[in-house]
Amino acid sequence: MEIKHFVVLIISIFCILQSSSSTRHHRSVSNNNNSPAAPDAGPSTQAAPNARSLTLAAPKVGSLTPAAPDAGSSTPATPDEIRTTLEAPDEGEESPDGDGASPESPYGSSDKSPVEPASGPSAEFSFPNSKPASNPPGLDKICGATDLPVDCMKLISPFVNNSVKVEPLGIAKVGIRVSTEMSKQAIVTATRFMDDPKSSAKLKQAMSTCLELYEGIPDDNDLALQALDKRNAFEATIKLSSSLTSVDTCLDGIHQMRVTSPMRDMEAELKKLLQITLTIVSGLVKF
Repeated sequence: MEIKHFVVLIISIFCILQSSSSTRHHRSVSNNNNSPAAPDAGPSTQAAPNARSLTLAAPKVGSLTPAAPDAGSSTPATPDEIRTTLEAPDEGEESPDGDGASPESPYGSSDKSPVEPASGPSAEFSFPNSKPASNPPGLDKICGATDLPVDCMKLISPFVNNSVKVEPLGIAKVGIRVSTEMSKQAIVTATRFMDDPKSSAKLKQAMSTCLELYEGIPDDNDLALQALDKRNAFEATIKLSSSLTSVDTCLDGIHQMRVTSPMRDMEAELKKLLQITLTIVSGLVKF
């Protein structure tokens, strides 16, 4: 009987051990089923993080990675290439510091030849009936309102006599009459140099142009006087501006011809007197 109990006890212990072993095996299998599958070498295997990084960093053959530009390809230029293109002038393009021709002048092509010197001193105006320059009362105030006060006193005061009223309108009329006489003397002088066989071809051409311009000054000045008599300072200003433009155009033509005018002092004084008279008419004459 005791042996029987002992056998039963042994069998019970064996069953308990067998059951415990079976439970452990079941848990092991369950854990293995829940864990991620080991990566295979096949294409459907999920890549490890490091493998994915390498895949993204290194493009595969046949990917859309831009190829290096070939000669003649249409690949966009790099910033350095663009900068070089902008900075380097094309072949045949003149550098700003080069010896290319200067911009075309409104009076003709720019001549860089040496300026033709004068054959002698400049011709001058002659006013035998004028008196020496003086300082009539009130004239200094009028001349002081111009841009050329010293020249104003020098050019106008010799012609201010007792019949001239020293006020803007009276002085303006003196300036117009004197500049008209100057333009007439300039016409005679320019004609003389134009007809002189000793004058160069360039000088003759310059004097011919100036002659045509000077011939219009007496008429414009006369119209300016008429406008002042009609108390129209605006019209007088327009006519005096036309006379001044004639002198400026003459001087520009002489400069372009690269000659020294034989009547340069006359031209300078005529221009100054017209500037002074125009300032008085436009700024000081009031009706």
